[in-house]
Amino acid sequence: MIVTHDHAVAGEVRRTVAIRDGRTSTEVLRRSEVDAVTGHETVVAREYAMLDRAGRLQLPADYTRALNMRDRVALELEPDHIAVRPDDSVE
Repeated sequence: MIVTHDHAVAGEVRRTVAIRDGRTSTEVLRRSEVDAVTGHETVVAREYAMLDRAGRLQLPADYTRALNMRDRVALELEPDHIAVRPDDSVE
């Protein structure tokens, strides 16, 4: 296990768990894939939000900033996912 604030170091490991406000907030899993045509190896990373026992999750700050999400969000249950959208209600 490595504890670091250095993103370059974190990018070199297979699994990274980020902590925000004293709780696990995101997990990044990396794996290597080899292109069948070129034979070149690339690293594929996928970021996941952590869900706690009460069903709460922390969205990555850069995601919420990009969509100007603050205070509350709108949720829609779809057949295979939950849509999280900025609150567009007018009060």
